[in-house]
Amino acid sequence: MKKTLIALTITNLLATTIIFAQAKESTVTTDETIVVTANRSTQDKFNVLAAIDVFDRAAIEQIQPLSIADLLTRVAGVNASSNGSQAHQTSLFVRGTNSDHVLILVNGVRVGSATLGNKDLSAIQVQNIERVEVVKGSRAALWGSDAIGGVIQIFTRQYEAGKGQVGFKFGNDNLRQTYGVIGLGNEKHSYTLSASVESSDGFDVITPDKGNAYPVDQPDDDGYDRESISINGTSQLNEILSVELNGLYEQGSTELDANPFYTGDVANHENHNFLARAHYQLEQSYIQFGIATSTDSNEDNFDKVSAGQAALNFQTKRDQVNALAQFQLDEQSEISVGVDWYNEEVSSSTLYSENKRDANAIFLAGRREFSKLKLEASIRRDEVGEIKAETTYQLGAGYEISPNLMVALTQGSAFKAPSFNELYWPGDAYFIGNDNLQPETSKSTELLTRYQQDSYSIELSLYQTNFDNLIESGPANLDDPWGLWTPNNIAKATIEGIEATLSAEILNTHNTLTLSHVDAQDDSKK
Repeated sequence: MKKTLIALTITNLLATTIIFAQAKESTVTTDETIVVTANRSTQDKFNVLAAIDVFDRAAIEQIQPLSIADLLTRVAGVNASSNGSQAHQTSLFVRGTNSDHVLILVNGVRVGSATLGNKDLSAIQVQNIERVEVVKGSRAALWGSDAIGGVIQIFTRQYEAGKGQVGFKFGNDNLRQTYGVIGLGNEKHSYTLSASVESSDGFDVITPDKGNAYPVDQPDDDGYDRESISINGTSQLNEILSVELNGLYEQGSTELDANPFYTGDVANHENHNFLARAHYQLEQSYIQFGIATSTDSNEDNFDKVSAGQAALNFQTKRDQVNALAQFQLDEQSEISVGVDWYNEEVSSSTLYSENKRDANAIFLAGRREFSKLKLEASIRRDEVGEIKAETTYQLGAGYEISPNLMVALTQGSAFKAPSFNELYWPGDAYFIGNDNLQPETSKSTELLTRYQQDSYSIELSLYQTNFDNLIESGPANLDDPWGLWTPNNIAKATIEGIEATLSAEILNTHNTLTLSHVDAQDDSKK
C-alpha cells in the first residue's frame, strides 16, 4: 500500500483581537529566536540542525487560532484530525507518522494518556499558552520514547510583574470565551497567573446514517465547556540558584454523538501537571534538577445512558524526575549529561493485567563549532517497564555558507514504547492485549537548508524515515478472523517527504507559505 499526502497552506497574520490591558503587550523572558526543545539547552534558532517552528505570544494573538491544533497545522508537515469542534478529540500527525509518534511536553513535563499512548490536544486552551516550539524529526536520543515524528513543547503564560490582560471572544454556535492573565511578584520573584473559561452550544457532529446497522441517531447540537488555570514563574534565590514553579489545571465536558449501547454521549476530562525545578548557574557549567507530577483523566456518562452499566473512565498518573548537567568546555564546545525517570500508573473501570511501570534513561550529548562547521551528537539508553531496552542516537553536521545561509545533514534513531492498551488490555469480546510486544523503532535522515533575512526567511527539508516493528492489530487466531484481535509487531514502512516554509513581512503583515509532500510506502510484504 502506498499513500501520498500533499498539503499547501497560506497564512496572513493581522492583529484583530480586542484586548483590555493595564499596559502594553506582555514581556516574554526568552527571545523569540532562542529555543530549548531541540537540544534541551538554549540555542539560537538559526543554528539548530533540525526543522523547527516557534510561535510566541505575539504570533498567537495575531493568528487568533481556535485551538492548539489550529495553530500547529500552520506548520509544514503537521496535520490534525478532529472528531468535531475544537473541543472534541483531536490528534496530530507529524510527517506522516502515527498520532502517538509525537512527544508532547508542557513546560518540560511529559503529558498524555498511557492507555492510548498519545495526548488529546483539545483540552489545552490557547489562551493559557505563551509559546510553542515544534521540532520535527527524530529526537528520541534526547527525549526518549514517542519522539519519532517530532517533539512539541508548550509553555504556559509569562507576564511581567504588575502587568495584566483580559480578553473576550464571541462567535457562532453561541461561543463565549473569557480569559485573564496577571503578572505578580518583584525583581526576585516573578510569577504569572492565567485563567480561561470557554463554552459553546456546538453543532450536530454526526448526521444519522439510516443505512448503518449500528446507527448513531442523536440529532442534537454537541456543545462543550472547559476551564483552565495556570501558574508559571521563577524565584531568584541568589546569584547562582533559582527555583522554577509551574502548574496547569484543566477540566471540561464535551457532548458527543454516540451509540448509547456502547458508550456514553458526554465525555469529561480533568488534567493537571505541576513542576518544581532548581537551576544552578555556575561560571562554566549549568545544573538542573526537577520533579513533576501529572494526571490525564477521562470519563463518560455511560452509567447515565445505559442502565446497569458503569461509567467508562481512564486515568494516567505520571511522576517524573530529571537531572541535567551542562559543561562549557570552551567558547565552541558544550557537553551535556542527564537522567530521566518516570512512573506511569493507570487506574480505570477496566482492570488491566498490569497497571504500572517505571521508565529510566541516561543520555549524553555534545556540540562543537569549528568556524563555519557545526557538529552535534547524542546517545541515550531507555528502559521502559518490562519491554526491551532501547539505545538511540542522533548525529548532525551543519555548514554556515554565509551568515544568512546554512545547510545541515542529520541522522538519528527513535522508538515508541507500546501503550498499556496494547500490552495489558485484559480482553473483551473484540480485543486482547499482547505483553510480548516490543517497541516500534525508526531511523531517519534529513537534509535541511535554512536562509534568513530581516524581512523574509526560507526553510527547506528533505527527509526519509524507515520504520520497523510497527504495531498492527489482527486476529489472535488466524483461522477465526471474527474472533478476538490482538496487536503484534508485524509492520514495516518507509516515509519520504519534502517540506518548504517561506515567511515574509509585507506591508506590515507577516505572511507564511508552507508546502509539504509526504510519500508513505508499506514495506511489510516486501
